[in-house]
Amino acid sequence: MKNAKKLLIILIVISMFTSMLAISASAEDTLAYGAATVDTDILNLRSGPGLTFSVISTLTEGDIIVILERTNSEWYKINSHGTVGYVNTPYLKDVLTAENFNALGRVTGDYVNIRVGPSTTSDLLGTYIEETVMIIIGINNGWYKVRHDDLTGYVRSDYMEIISGTRASSTAVNATYGGSVYTTPPANIPLGQQIAEYALQFLGVDYVYGGTSPSGFDCSGLTTYVYREYGYSLTRDANGQYRDNGVPVAKADLIPGDLVFFSSNGGSSVTHVGIYIGDNEFVHASTYTVGTIVSRLDSAYYISVWYGAKRII
Repeated sequence: MKNAKKLLIILIVISMFTSMLAISASAEDTLAYGAATVDTDILNLRSGPGLTFSVISTLTEGDIIVILERTNSEWYKINSHGTVGYVNTPYLKDVLTAENFNALGRVTGDYVNIRVGPSTTSDLLGTYIEETVMIIIGINNGWYKVRHDDLTGYVRSDYMEIISGTRASSTAVNATYGGSVYTTPPANIPLGQQIAEYALQFLGVDYVYGGTSPSGFDCSGLTTYVYREYGYSLTRDANGQYRDNGVPVAKADLIPGDLVFFSSNGGSSVTHVGIYIGDNEFVHASTYTVGTIVSRLDSAYYISVWYGAKRII
């Protein structure tokens, strides 16, 4: 009888240990491997690890990408601007070097921790719910280094998804490292896309009421500044932009560069504006807490306060 009990205990312990290993392996499989920089003029992002797979996007020299997985010696599975695919490794440099890595990320689990260091044993800085948006400023051993709520710490990368802005030239990176250089998107893409890409460079800029420059924006200050760079003069406030500028466009017909408007006062007037960037997302100077971020039009909140859209170009 004693031997039977001892055997049962041993089996239970082995089972628990095996389960823990499986959980650990599963989590490790989904952790980001590292980061790298594109080292060629044009690099195809493909749907699979081989030249026969379709091209789903193109990357340009200097783009910073997240390496999700080392598929083999020739191909990495990566994340770029929120798009996941495969790239050929010979066209990357600074692999695993996370300097100037920057993106916007969204928490994908409930009660996800920010820690002082990239380890579950590091001290806890805060706990955040699903859909919380954070600025990612680095990557270390499967953890994203993030800035949020005046905190800088680490979040496991398998609890966060990249939603936009993965680039070396973004404002959030420049602000972090004391720079102030903003680049103009290439002229060989549609003007609306150029405007959207240009606006994305200001991710992480502080929200400042009345602000109209990269030192701080309010919502209409951001749209005014971005469009002025392309030769368009907008009415200064959000309500006036909807009233005076552009032509109405249906939500279903939005293209990058369109202005999207919201009303938090029951629809009596416009109270907020942003720039549509595609894929149901828009960039906007949001609040004092988060500054300039990307949000989704199909989130419960922005569905409830939707007012309309205008096309300026």
